[in-house]
Amino acid sequence: MKRLLVLCLIVITTIACKDQVNSSDTVVPDVETSTIVEDENTFKGEFILLDDAAVLTSKNDIYAVRIDDKLKELHELALPLQKTQYDMVNVILKGELVPNPLLVETGEGWEQMLIIDKIIEVTPATSAAVVTPIN
Repeated sequence: MKRLLVLCLIVITTIACKDQVNSSDTVVPDVETSTIVEDENTFKGEFILLDDAAVLTSKNDIYAVRIDDKLKELHELALPLQKTQYDMVNVILKGELVPNPLLVETGEGWEQMLIIDKIIEVTPATSAAVVTPIN
């Protein structure tokens, strides 16, 4: 009977620990996150910066992201949350969409480019599959 009770206690403790959210996994800049109002200028999705290309993948669209000081700030917030340089991070951003000048010039790239105005939240990506390049 004691063994069954100890076993049940271990199982319950293990399950309860898996559901806890580690507050150190979320990086939130000095912004009032309790008052996030989603509108046409709020973008939520997965972000990655590789060499000279920054991309935001939302639920329905993919956007190029303009490389500027705000992007560098976002990248600095994302670095501690990435296990490898190819990991994406979840972000909530405010910004504006403009036609992608690279697409106009070269015919390559995504149709729209996001210009980041404000970084609201940065959290680790929830997807478990990580694709790494083959060398």
